[in-house]
Formats: sequence, C-alpha cells, structure tokens
Amino acid sequence: MLNIEQSCCFTGYRPEKFKFRFDSSEPQYTQLVSRILGGVTKKIELGCRVFYTGMARGFDILAAEQVATLKLRRKDLKLIAVIPFRDMQKSFSPEWQERFERVISECDEVIILNDRYEKWVYAQRNEYMVDRSRHVICYFDGSKGGTANTVRYALAHNREVTNICEENPLKDDLIEYKAFYRLIPPDKQ
Repeated sequence: MLNIEQSCCFTGYRPEKFKFRFDSSEPQYTQLVSRILGGVTKKIELGCRVFYTGMARGFDILAAEQVATLKLRRKDLKLIAVIPFRDMQKSFSPEWQERFERVISECDEVIILNDRYEKWVYAQRNEYMVDRSRHVICYFDGSKGGTANTVRYALAHNREVTNICEENPLKDDLIEYKAFYRLIPPDKQ
C-alpha cells in the first residue's frame, strides 16, 4: 500500500487557459517548467516518492514529463497516471496524443477510473488523486473551474498545497468545498 505522506499529485490548467502560449519557445513556458521542477524537487526533499498525474493536456502532462525526467536519475520515484475514462486522449491533437503516450510509457502504474465519459469523471479523478496524496502541486491563478475545485477540495482535506503560479490567490474562502464524488472518506485530522 502506498504511503499518503510520500505522495503528491498535480492540478492545473489546459494550454488554452494559460495567459501565455503553451510552447517551449515562450519564456513563460520555460519558467513554468522550472517552477514545476523546483516544486517537485522540494517535495522529494520532504520525502515524496509517488507522483499522481491526471493526464489532461497542459499542466498535468507537463508536470508528469518533469517527473519522468527525474525518474531517470531517481529510481525510487514512482509516477502514476489516473485517467478519468478510457480513451480520453482520442480527442487530443496529434501532438498531445504523442505526449500522452510518451508519459504513459514512463508510468509505473496506469489507473483508468471509468469506461466512458460522464460529466463527473474529472471531479472523480481529482478527488481520487487528492485522497491518496498529502501534497498537491498546482498552477492556480484564481480562475473558476476544475483546478479551483481541486484546490478547494485539497485545502478542505488538510493537504499541503503548493501553488507555483506567480500570482498566488490562495485564500481562506477556498476552504468551502462541496464534494461531487467520494471514493473514500477524507482523513480525520
């Protein structure tokens, strides 16, 4: 069984929600990669060895790529993909499908939660990852949506949330969370 204290998950935006072009030729993109690597390295120093990725286009896959790179030197790291529904990547562009498949090939475990899409599958995936992680690395600029909901959920369940967004809007009002889906009960702390 995995130790929740040694686990970390990621949550962030799809490429189109970033305020810069999600492209390696962009300086802000390069800075984002650097902040992800810095965040992951700090979590490793705190004892994290297991990293969960939700495998969405954008932040999830980019963060997983950084963990996969670190795994080349750190054989004690484990990367787990949590896919909300089978064949999720089929709607991705060819570039993102390729990145998705490359990350999957580097994963130690792949968990597919559902056979088909339902409106709640992304919330289910996010709760699944947070429920199994003490630490969360996010890119959250205050925008409403799935990332905000996941951050809210993590804070409500006493997780260590590290926001690598240069604008860090984490506030106490994010503690209010209404669960969409529960797989396992939250920690009692």
